Amino acid sequence: MIHLVPFFLVTITLAGTIVYFAVLYYRSSRTNKTLEAALVSMKSELNARIEQAGTEGRRLEAILDSMSEAVFAVDSGLNLLLVNPRARSLFAIPSGSFSLLEATHSTELEGAAKKVLIEKTSVDFEVKLHKGGRQFFFQVFAAPLGQSSDVVIVLNDITKIQKLEQVRKDFAANVSHELRTPIQIIMGFAETILERNLDKKKLVHSVEIILKNAQIMENLTNDLLALVSLEDNAAPRLEMAEVNVKDLLEKAVQSVETQREIKNIRIKESCAPELNARLHGPLIIQALINLLDNAIKYSSSSSRVWISAEKTTSPEGEGELAIMVKDKGIGIPGEYQERIFERFYRVDKARSREAGGTGLGLAIVRHIALLHGGSVEVESHAGEGSCFTLRIPLT
Repeated sequence: MIHLVPFFLVTITLAGTIVYFAVLYYRSSRTNKTLEAALVSMKSELNARIEQAGTEGRRLEAILDSMSEAVFAVDSGLNLLLVNPRARSLFAIPSGSFSLLEATHSTELEGAAKKVLIEKTSVDFEVKLHKGGRQFFFQVFAAPLGQSSDVVIVLNDITKIQKLEQVRKDFAANVSHELRTPIQIIMGFAETILERNLDKKKLVHSVEIILKNAQIMENLTNDLLALVSLEDNAAPRLEMAEVNVKDLLEKAVQSVETQREIKNIRIKESCAPELNARLHGPLIIQALINLLDNAIKYSSSSSRVWISAEKTTSPEGEGELAIMVKDKGIGIPGEYQERIFERFYRVDKARSREAGGTGLGLAIVRHIALLHGGSVEVESHAGEGSCFTLRIPLT
């Protein structure tokens, strides 16, 4: 006969968790062995499940750590349960226990979490936040976390998209503004010609004005097309070739010969005949034409313009090609120098339009420099002239 004694508790520690089993102790050795085998099997299965849960937890942690989005998980009291590295970095959250409002200082995020808890539904909206002196735009998604009373909040940074959208709007507004004036002038003088019986002198004057403003519109269109082409990321990479730099300077000078003669300006070139560099020749010529054209426009008659090129060494110790265009014109006040490479930015709008400028020439120069991995800089003083330097790495 097998004798049965009262049961007792057996404890097994698995991954830090104590598991209790109620065990009936039998006097039979055969039953003891069966029970022992069952316990060993149960322990192995529990260990396997714990290991699987640990693996899934580490996988989830790795995913959250690598996400570019900021992720929060909060409980029903809106206290933080989980914060991924992106969120911790963005909101400068130290270690410790915080509420969602204490961590983000955003009543919009707190309100979204409360709405999810009350309505048991997800919400999706955009929010603007200020962090570290900067303005950020986020697409926010908040939803219940499974069947629990917790909430997960995901913030996708759309700041760059918002800025690009603003640039697009500004660009459209600027183009419309630039075209409005010459169109109105052309229409006004065309109506004058049609409605009045003008003598030959006034007629010629009106036609000249129409022609001049039509030329302004053509220049603007050409510059816009050039700028769009340079900014097209889908365009094939530039084909660079070893070219003689002195030849490029001479071609650029020849292209502005008409403007130079009108103002009787002398252009002095300086470049070693043997100086070669790997460049996209036509674009460099275009950049130099823009710089020379500006130098002529904003210099007084019978003055001088200098264009030179040489090999130099960058502050990082790398070889570079430096091409300089210098004039003794009106110069650029210091407070405007950081913005002159922006599209449509003009220091003196009235004088620039009178000279036929589109406000895009220096933006084009900047893009050409960037496409070569280089930069463009200016040194200028009001009333003393300007010196623009195009720097292209030789490596």
